[in-house]
Amino acid sequence: MTIESFDVGFVSATDALVHFYADVLELPGLEPRVFPMGTVHRLQCGPGVLKVMVPNDQPAPLPPTTSFWERSGIRYATMWVDDVRAVVDRWRVHGGIVVMEPFELRAGVTTALVVDPDGNTVEVMCDASPR
Repeated sequence: MTIESFDVGFVSATDALVHFYADVLELPGLEPRVFPMGTVHRLQCGPGVLKVMVPNDQPAPLPPTTSFWERSGIRYATMWVDDVRAVVDRWRVHGGIVVMEPFELRAGVTTALVVDPDGNTVEVMCDASPR
C-alpha cells in the first residue's frame, strides 16, 4: 500500500482561519465543499490539502492549554517548508503566536513551534541537510 498524500483539517468558528493559512503559507485556494452541516474550505498544501471546516452552528472552543502535550488526541501538525524563518515572520504579522523561535534541531534541520489564532499548534520544519 502507498499513501499518496495526507490531508489535515481544522474546525473553526469562522473562515478567518482559512485566510490566515492562505496568507501565511501562501497557499492557493481550492473550491470549497458545502455540506448540510457547514462548509469545508480547502487550500492546496503540496500534494495534500489543508482543510478548515466552518460548521453552520458555531463550535464550542476547547479550553486553552499551556502546552499542546497536556491533552491527548491530535494536538499538532507538522508542515515542511523551504524557509522556517520566513514562515515564522509572516505567522507573527498575521496574528499567530510563536512559541519556540526557529532553531537547528539537528544538522541541517531547522524547526519552530507556532500557534494559529484558533489555538492550533503547528511545528514548522525545513530539512536543508545534504542528501
